[in-house]
Order: sequence, then C-alpha cells, then structure tokens
Amino acid sequence: MTNPYSPPDAAFDSPLSATQEPTVFAIDGRIGRLRYLAYSLGGGLLLLALGALLGALQGGAGLMFWIYTILSLVVTFVLARRRLQDLDRGAWFGLLLFIPLVNVLAGLWLLFARGDEGANSYGLPPGPNSRGVMVLAWILPVIFVVGIMAAVAVPAYQGFLNGARAGAGQSF
Repeated sequence: MTNPYSPPDAAFDSPLSATQEPTVFAIDGRIGRLRYLAYSLGGGLLLLALGALLGALQGGAGLMFWIYTILSLVVTFVLARRRLQDLDRGAWFGLLLFIPLVNVLAGLWLLFARGDEGANSYGLPPGPNSRGVMVLAWILPVIFVVGIMAAVAVPAYQGFLNGARAGAGQSF
C-alpha cells in the first residue's frame, strides 16, 4: 500500500524549463524583447560616447566618422540577429533594418514580437532578465515621456514669462 500524501517521484528538471543566460557581447544566442531594447540603448549610448570622443580627437568628419558608422551598423545587425534567433528566423531578416521605411516596421516587429517559448533551432530560450537589464530598458521610455513633457512645458513657460514681463512693464 502506498501513501497518497507522499510527494511525487517525477523529476522537475524538464527540458522545457531549461534556459541559457545571454552574454552582452556575444554574436550568437537568443535575446528577448527587453534585453534587445536594453542592449540597443546601452550600445547606442556607448557608441554616442565613442563618436563624441572620436569627433573631439579629429575635430570633424573624416575617417573617424566612417569608423563610427561601421561600428553602429555592426552593433545594429548583431543585436537584430540575436533577436531574430529568438523569433526562430534567420539573420537575413536583419537586412530589413537597412531598408528605409521598412526598417520602422522591422524595428517594431523586433521590439514587440513574442519569442519562442521553448528551445528552437537556435538554442535554448534566454533566462530571466536581471535588474540591470530592466533598468536600462526602462530608461528609453522614461526619456521619451520626459522629452514630450518638456516639449510642451518649456514653450508654455516661455509664454508665461513673456506675459509676466509685459504685464510688469505696464503701469496703471
């Protein structure tokens, strides 16, 4: 007679629950939507700093501009390739990011399309996001909202100041 209250004998380590921890500077592997956004923003900020440094060293356009442009294209393509692997698509779809107007739709697809739940032909699904990834990914929407608020508030404040100055100059 078996005990009906005993724990089950099933193994809880099923292959469906296995994940891989993505690395930031890898060329292969799968990354999810939030990591794609965070890595894109982080890479963009690093390239912006590098571009400012190269521009300051050279004092203008030239060879440094082309180095910056090629690095930007490589980072964009590598991140798109890793995100496409999460969608079980080949890297050739990443070329859509370099076609004007199509790149907007392709970028939105990469940001909002849900990746494969389990393992696909490119490997195991990515592991859970770390706090650093979440913070970095949320910086872009916060900057977007603050920028829109500033675009509305600054002209309104300037109008208020101009009206106050005009009113202060009048005597009754």
